[in-house]
Parts: sequence; structure tokens; C-alpha cells
Amino acid sequence: MLFCVRLSDGYFFPAPKSQFAKKDDLKETVDQSRYICDDVGVDLYTLEDASLETEAMVALETRKPYTELPTAFRYREDANFKACSVKRYSRRGFELRARTVTPANMADAIIPLPTTKPDLGAVAEIPGPDAPEAPNAEAKGAVQHQSIERSTETRPVRVIGPAFFPEN
Repeated sequence: MLFCVRLSDGYFFPAPKSQFAKKDDLKETVDQSRYICDDVGVDLYTLEDASLETEAMVALETRKPYTELPTAFRYREDANFKACSVKRYSRRGFELRARTVTPANMADAIIPLPTTKPDLGAVAEIPGPDAPEAPNAEAKGAVQHQSIERSTETRPVRVIGPAFFPEN
């Protein structure tokens, strides 16, 4: 496993894609770690066995143990400790991906506008010009009760619970 270690206070966190990084990816991983911490003083450490404690990490380049780092674990006592922002890193990744899929000319883009939600509590019929008054609460209750009753028709799909759209 690879860990990013901030050299100023010994703060560490798992490197991006730490378990899948190859030797060719190490420079990119260091750059990603520096971006996450917004600090150039970040180095990569490795933990050869996942069952070991983080004290057993060694620097990838120098092979020196983490515990020999003069600032090892100093972040634990720092009252002004500031963690590195993985959210900042992932947000940047989303921005970059969005740029690759967003059309350059948004003037021709068709963006659907949301429509209003239908009133599901109302009766499904649309009243005509000579229709009687809107149904009262009693009529609505009867329609809801009717939708709860078992239907005698056979359906290819199993229905659980009351019907959401009453049938006429």
C-alpha cells in the first residue's frame, strides 16, 4: 500500500489508487498527493504488509522508515492541524471529466425544463365544461378505498400495496 506523507508534520493518508499503482505511475501519484495536500513537501511511503501498523512504513525512494522522519506523527499534537482535502482532488477530477463531455457551443444545446408535478390526490378525470363540481373529500376517499381493494383481473406483474393511480 502506498501512503502520501506530508513532510512538514508527518500527516499521512492512502495515496490515490494506492493498491493498484505501478512503478510507472509513481510520479503521477506523487503529483496527485501534492495537489491533495496543496503542498510540495509530500513524499510517498509504502507499507509492504497490510497487517502491519503505519509505523512500519518506509520511504519509497530512500527506504528510510517513517519513524526516522523528524516530523513523524507530529500532526497528532498540532492544535492547528489541517487535513489534506481529498474532496478538492475528486472535485477537480469531476471538473476535468465534465470538460471532455460538455459541448463547446452550448448555444445549440437543448436543455429540458422541469414540468410541474401532477396532483395525485385528485381524481384522474379532467372535468369538461358541463361537468359537475370537483369531488369532495368523501368522493376522493371512496376512490382511494377502491384502489386498495383486490382486483380480480390477472396481471403479468405482481402488485404489492395499493395502486397509486386509481383506474376509472
